[in-house]
Amino acid sequence: MTEDEFRELLDRHGGDLERWPRATLREARRLLAQSIAAQAMLDEMVAIDLALAETDGEATPPADLADRIFERAFGARTAGAGTASSDALTPDAAPLPGINRPV
Repeated sequence: MTEDEFRELLDRHGGDLERWPRATLREARRLLAQSIAAQAMLDEMVAIDLALAETDGEATPPADLADRIFERAFGARTAGAGTASSDALTPDAAPLPGINRPV
């Protein structure tokens, strides 16, 4: 198993190796025993999994988030966004509640 294949499996199945398909576990564990990079990838995924578990569904995006994203991406107003404030699209707009970003 290559490190790229390992990363793809991490992205698909997460950091809990017990949830991975049995056919991949032996090769994944062999790679982990030999590769510091693979170990670091697994550590990173476990940290992400734990962070996501801590939110426990508490963070909910604003109802108009899709409209704001579309407007920012394409510079056009969508059907329900006519009442949206242009202030909501400024780069210094407040982050979504419950979402912490590393600095």
